[in-house]
Amino acid sequence: MRNKLLSLLVLLTVLFSVLPFSAGAAEESYLEYTSSGNVFGGGNDLQVDQDIQGDLVLAGSTIKINGNVMDDFIGAGGELTVNGDVSGNIIAFGGIIRVNGDVGGDLVAAGGQIFLSQGSTVEGDVLLAGGDVNLNGVVNGDGSVSAGTLRTGEDFELKGDLELEAQNYPSDLENDVGGNLSVTRTAQEQYAGEPRGFGIFSFILGLLAALALGFILIYTFPIFISEISEVVRDLTLKAGIVGFLLLIFVPVLSLILLFTVFGWSLSILLILFLALAVLIATVPVKLLAGTIVYNKVFKKEAGKMVYYLLGAVIFAIVYEIPFLGSLAGFIAMLIGLGAIGIWLAGKAKPER
Repeated sequence: MRNKLLSLLVLLTVLFSVLPFSAGAAEESYLEYTSSGNVFGGGNDLQVDQDIQGDLVLAGSTIKINGNVMDDFIGAGGELTVNGDVSGNIIAFGGIIRVNGDVGGDLVAAGGQIFLSQGSTVEGDVLLAGGDVNLNGVVNGDGSVSAGTLRTGEDFELKGDLELEAQNYPSDLENDVGGNLSVTRTAQEQYAGEPRGFGIFSFILGLLAALALGFILIYTFPIFISEISEVVRDLTLKAGIVGFLLLIFVPVLSLILLFTVFGWSLSILLILFLALAVLIATVPVKLLAGTIVYNKVFKKEAGKMVYYLLGAVIFAIVYEIPFLGSLAGFIAMLIGLGAIGIWLAGKAKPER
């Protein structure tokens, strides 16, 4: 199931990277319309009632799509509900995902709970990974499902082949599959008392937290984040070394100051500064990574929000790789921390 989820996330990243945005499409935290008909948006609660002529890309806590989408819908959030029809593909990543309309292409989703409602038809294939997957619609293509529990309704029908990995699934599932059915029953992976789908939920929360932090910083302090990102680009090795030294030197200095008469307040300030710097350190690194990937693919520029969105998803996938993910995250933090230190040192120098 883990391998399937990683494959799904790789596909999600590729689709994010190839979506055409205009240069200013993502500089605001609300819905933005591009000249080509695409719509990009982010926020807490998002509801789209009108029809979208191009692609629709949203990130938020609660997302509800009531209008029809003429191309693809790509979304990430706590709860996603698609009531309208989507002529292209749906790529969704969230805690709860509900598809109540028709899908003209493929349905790709990863989440804690996934629902394909009665009366919904997917013309293409389905690729699903979730804790609980509930299917009560029609799939005209093939299916690949990884789930803790798969539930099917009376109207469920999959006309192609189905590859399933699940702990629990209906005993009469083969009656609803028109092609070949391949089932692998997975062992219980959670500890006793741990809620099913915990790993997926934690991944979702981590990605959403990174997106929220980055969007807020980029929207509130765009010049600061851009300048830090430039330091990361131009002085990567130096920034990494400086970050490593800061990570060692600042706590030691704070500990020494703590035992002086007047240094305890400065000691606390230094620790708070270090904690804040570590918290935001990876934001400019993810921004730069997204910028490089996007520009390499399209040979053109886009908005900072688009760059960061792509970079955050890429890093979220990398973090899932055992050992290498943790190492990559630590290195990114050191580089970002060092870049902040270099930037502050540059600002502290008197102008000549």
